[in-house]
Amino acid sequence: MPHVVRYQDDLFLLDGLSRFLSDAARLEPDPDIAGEPVLAVARSLDSSIRRIRDLIMGNQHLVDRLDYLRFLARVARVSGDALSELARPQSALAPALASSSDELERMSRAHKAAAAELADALHAALDDGAAGQDLVSGDELSELLRD
Repeated sequence: MPHVVRYQDDLFLLDGLSRFLSDAARLEPDPDIAGEPVLAVARSLDSSIRRIRDLIMGNQHLVDRLDYLRFLARVARVSGDALSELARPQSALAPALASSSDELERMSRAHKAAAAELADALHAALDDGAAGQDLVSGDELSELLRD
């Protein structure tokens, strides 16, 4: 039985995880309490972004592909920025994340590169004339893109 990917649901959850990391980078949580969960979310998000990016980039015929590219690029950019902040020695979570700072920096660079790759793919698709259709699918996408 073929596996059905629910892109919108997956992207919505990944957006929530990227916002969690962004909040963790801006706040001053207790490293002993929040350090391990933040690292676990970072690792999970890293893996998930790579997997869904590969699925979206590999399927040129997805109905809402342009929307997915746009949304995933934003998720990757937000998470990349948050990971850079978390990896800084001045971060509130630095004591708990110090041993993983190289890994966080690697993830940050990968997410920023993925964001650029996705943005390039989006621009290429728009230049190829794929923008002749509605890019926003109404209530579904507005729910996904709300800040």
